[in-house]
Amino acid sequence: MKQILVIIIMLFSTPAWAEYEQPSYKVILEQDKFSIRDYSEVIVVETEVVASRRDATSEAFRKLFRYISGNNEANLEISMTSPVAQTLTNQDGEIGENWAVRFFLPRSLSEENIPKPSETGVAVVKLKAQKYGSVSFKGTQNDKKVSENLAKLEAFIAENDYEVSGPPVYAFYDPPFIPWFLRDNEILLPVIANQINSENPGGYKTE
Repeated sequence: MKQILVIIIMLFSTPAWAEYEQPSYKVILEQDKFSIRDYSEVIVVETEVVASRRDATSEAFRKLFRYISGNNEANLEISMTSPVAQTLTNQDGEIGENWAVRFFLPRSLSEENIPKPSETGVAVVKLKAQKYGSVSFKGTQNDKKVSENLAKLEAFIAENDYEVSGPPVYAFYDPPFIPWFLRDNEILLPVIANQINSENPGGYKTE
């Protein structure tokens, strides 16, 4: 009985990632678990690893966590943010390919005050403003679930007169101690609007 109560409380409690700062974006279009978002310019700390899609984040996490824990030229501790994101640096997702894994840096850090990493293979990178199509889902990011959601996202993007302009970004919102069935995930695809697309700038919703 106690276990059931714990699960019920967890299901209806605030998600663990809600306490962490997230990148700024405006919602252009939203339908169920799908959306088109306009992300602001953002600065990340990232590292590249050679791994499978499912192993990339776990292999890179320690390096990035050491950076925000003070392993930088200023010995500065930096707040954790959400999500942790990963994307291919090429178009092949097989084992042995390069993945860029990223932590988003807090907006409270001005560009000139962001410390340089002390560890080889870690870099501070500015990502330009970009529109993304996104799909949200819970649970694990196994290959079947990723493939199904990616196909649905591509269809949603095409139906709304956008075109995919780059490889997927996989976003993980929850820490490892969260049960797998409660974890929040997203897949994002960079997009550009078709010429026939009729956006409504006045209809933005701010996140």
